[in-house]
Amino acid sequence: MKRLRWQRGFRGLRAVLGHRAVPALTAAVAVVIASASVVASWSVPGHPVPGMTPTDLSKLRVGPYPSAPTEFTPFYSTVHDAYAVESRRMLTFLAGPDTIDPDVRFLGGAQVLSSSSGSFDDADGPFPKNWQPIAERNRLIAGAYTWRNNDSVRARKHITLAILRFPTEQTARAAADGFNDTLDAPGRHRIPIDTSDLAADSRESVRASSRADDRGELVAAHGVYVIVGHAVIPQNDPAALGGRLREMLRAQLTAMAELKPTPLEDIPDLPTNPDGILGLTLPNQYDSADSDPPGMGRGGIYTPAGALHYERDAVTARAAFEAAGVDLVARNGATVYRTRDLAAAFGLQTALTRLGRDDDEVPNPAGITDAHCIRLDEPEPIRRAEYLCAVVYGRYVAVIGAQARFSGGAPASFEQRVSAQYSMLARSG
Repeated sequence: MKRLRWQRGFRGLRAVLGHRAVPALTAAVAVVIASASVVASWSVPGHPVPGMTPTDLSKLRVGPYPSAPTEFTPFYSTVHDAYAVESRRMLTFLAGPDTIDPDVRFLGGAQVLSSSSGSFDDADGPFPKNWQPIAERNRLIAGAYTWRNNDSVRARKHITLAILRFPTEQTARAAADGFNDTLDAPGRHRIPIDTSDLAADSRESVRASSRADDRGELVAAHGVYVIVGHAVIPQNDPAALGGRLREMLRAQLTAMAELKPTPLEDIPDLPTNPDGILGLTLPNQYDSADSDPPGMGRGGIYTPAGALHYERDAVTARAAFEAAGVDLVARNGATVYRTRDLAAAFGLQTALTRLGRDDDEVPNPAGITDAHCIRLDEPEPIRRAEYLCAVVYGRYVAVIGAQARFSGGAPASFEQRVSAQYSMLARSG
């Protein structure tokens, strides 16, 4: 890019000075280049890394939003709010669809689960409404859900996975049986799955079924947990469908090998704000684009594995998380990622705001150089954000989203919220 600018500048200068001046100019340039070569040959210790650009925080337009770290207090209005902490922990042990099939990388949805109507809704919920009384009767405690697809219409692939926690193995088994009973209907048939290598208790509870052989469901009890899966494959092939459902079951059992249920009395003691990271994260009570689906609670922390379920492209984000050394993520009005160091933070910012085929760059908020803002061609699936902006400060990256106005433009609050989030990080000390 710098070479391109130099060539353009040289042509412009040539046009101004005329052709006769070119030999003299060329000679002068040769001297400059020779001198630069000598300077470039000097040994400089260390490695070049990106640096932060100074920002005058007093000139940022933050509107009504906080511009300094806040005191975060977990919000508990119902028992579901407390159980959401356990659900967020369970996301760490939920298998990523892209680890089963790298093509199935694009976000469709992700959320924590409870027995509330937000988890059971025929129109918008992850599970059908007739599953809700089964979950309530068997005292569903917590759960985690994700689904992704391959972004193809002609050869569609789709993987949904969820794990739901119940009080006992007996209630988990009863819930699994109840869910399966609701799936039984005329025209529906079983899909055989090879379970010979599973433990006896898991093998006995596995049931897979389908109405059309290009899609099917899986329900299996495993200890106090119920595994639920849904798959779509590109062809009508019961053997291929059974193979895909088996892959999903094996991946989920492997992912949850280390998952142990937190005793109910210990859930309030689970960490909710390690190192005060949620105090550095924009609160979510200000804007509709700040809100996750019902039941998610107000603000939460995630391991990198848990946070990956919310990323638009799981394959890209997984590699970026690893390269940047992400070790903690906070999700509230914005999403804040803690990386290894400043250079890693800039690398993560680049990955999270890489332009898709029909995406566009949009201007940074006034006064913030270390930002990258884009407009998505398709809104982000969970919060329906069409505008995203990622800022870097120290080892932190923060991503702020906004829904488009009716006219298609970004709301005025978008720049204010980005500026406020940057200021919160910058004033954290």
